[in-house]
Amino acid sequence: MGYTDNYERDTYGIIAFWLRNDYDHGRFFDREISHYEIELARANQNNIQRLGAVWQKAQSKTGDLGQLLDEATHASREFHSLLAYTMDKSLHCEVIISTPVSLLDHMVRESEESQKVYKLIQSGAQVTPSDAVIHETVFWLRQMADHLGYIRHYSDVSNYEVNFQVTNMMQKFERLLMQATALKTMVRKPRNGMLPVLDQFRQTIIKEAKSLEAFKLEVDDLIKRCAIATTSPPDLLEHIAREAHHLWRNLEDGVIT
Repeated sequence: MGYTDNYERDTYGIIAFWLRNDYDHGRFFDREISHYEIELARANQNNIQRLGAVWQKAQSKTGDLGQLLDEATHASREFHSLLAYTMDKSLHCEVIISTPVSLLDHMVRESEESQKVYKLIQSGAQVTPSDAVIHETVFWLRQMADHLGYIRHYSDVSNYEVNFQVTNMMQKFERLLMQATALKTMVRKPRNGMLPVLDQFRQTIIKEAKSLEAFKLEVDDLIKRCAIATTSPPDLLEHIAREAHHLWRNLEDGVIT
């Protein structure tokens, strides 16, 4: 499936977004596992199949919503356990994989975030727009900075101009993350109103996330035309562009989804 930024933001669509994230991560992880790690590869394949099946249910909006949430929670939790276990093994040099440890941590954090979103859906709790801005920026700006680092990781050293652009953007998002972290402690709870400083930051991130989404899709086009040398998975840039879109849409709507 190609890049789509128009997924429905109803409950089914939100669940499908997070399931697809874990499903994509499982496929990206699969290509990094050494042929020596047969059991790890089998366990990951089982997770991919389980996540894919539940994702298709969410996409087609079939079945009871409560049951779908339970299935999504279980599938994501199983995947999270495998990733966290593998990350620990990798830190102890007890597993042969090509994935950077930071990328495993990146996927673990997104799987944990999916669990939080599922619980939020189940509880029906309301989140103020200012709380949503703080939460979404602190979480997603780190993920965006990571994404740029992984683009650079997969990009051939000969792509001098692209690598320069990626490095500059990564440093920008790292600075924005520091600002978001500062605002988290400066704008303290209860955050009932939207302070001007927080709203200005929200507008800045919306603008930067839209620019990042466009940049990722430009690089994606270059990769698909073999116009730059890279070892990137074929649809990695679509995946991370979709997440940039998710961030700025949540900031515009003042929600956590």
